[in-house]
Amino acid sequence: MPHVSANVHVSRPADEVFSFLRDPRNLAEWSSSIDRVIEGPVAAELGDEYTCKFPGRRRAHRLRCTASSPVEYLVFRGAGMWTPLGRHSPELEFRLSPNGLGTTVTVSVKPHLDGGMILLAPFVTMAWRRDLPSELQSLSELLSCGDGAGDAGDAGDGWDAAPSVGSPG
Repeated sequence: MPHVSANVHVSRPADEVFSFLRDPRNLAEWSSSIDRVIEGPVAAELGDEYTCKFPGRRRAHRLRCTASSPVEYLVFRGAGMWTPLGRHSPELEFRLSPNGLGTTVTVSVKPHLDGGMILLAPFVTMAWRRDLPSELQSLSELLSCGDGAGDAGDAGDGWDAAPSVGSPG
């Protein structure tokens, strides 16, 4: 399956960034992929499940924490969002890399598709390529609390590179 990745610099220590990301309710504050988390634990641990509303969907769906390594790595996967063409289960993978000025957050989105949705993979990927950079900029601004130090990219001059799209090897 194709995937999209992008990164952003956040002017906060990795433990603070991880603490924010491991509360799935915070996803709705910066990511267009989650409308709101309706119920579930406050902090995600491996296997924890959440009921959430995805944009454009009438019913609530599940979001599960499928991997968690404190201060380094976190993965959430939407479970079986059914459409008439098949299922779409997006996976959001977060990798945190501390550096002297804060934390680099790399987010990879892997849209798991089945049925007729496989034919729409290029369009799903294109939408994530379009949205992920601005979502990460929102994350950086939210966590930087307006201190001006949370610019995306290197040395505050914009993105390091455009989001990369590829297929897992």
